[in-house]
Amino acid sequence: MNGNSTFVEGLAKILAKMKVISTDEMEGLIHDFKVSPKARFDYFLLEEGIVEKDDLLRALSEYYQIPYFDIEGYFFNRDLLILFPKDLLERDVFIPIELDESIMTIVVSDPELENLRDDIGDYTTYVIEFRVGLRRDIISAIREFYDKNVRELEEEEADKESGAPDDDDDIVDFIS
Repeated sequence: MNGNSTFVEGLAKILAKMKVISTDEMEGLIHDFKVSPKARFDYFLLEEGIVEKDDLLRALSEYYQIPYFDIEGYFFNRDLLILFPKDLLERDVFIPIELDESIMTIVVSDPELENLRDDIGDYTTYVIEFRVGLRRDIISAIREFYDKNVRELEEEEADKESGAPDDDDDIVDFIS
């Protein structure tokens, strides 16, 4: 049995045990997704309305034996995000959310991804603690953060080129 079918079977069994899906649905999912990538399974369950987001997060938490974290609407710390290149965040599907002394908490879609800790360790020396999150939400948050920052930088450059005042230019000197 390959890693993907193990994941699908394990997650489907957890969802059935949670009574989110029936035994028949579980068996159908295991059969239909035997050779599909993990990510496609997550998306399918949500897009088809088979499971609710909270149920999927709880099932993923049980499957990976780590807490889950719903990043939708979370305000990210810019200083943590810029430690990692966008392509690495997207490739390994993770996003840092918190730094507490020497521990960095990272939300990841697949905490069992080969070389994940090494890839993260190339950019930080903090102790890494994982939370599991939904792939689509992590990728969406990464893109939103980086795209927003690129737009902001482009707007600042355009303002400078056009001679538009900076926010600091609002200060008026009343002393003559």
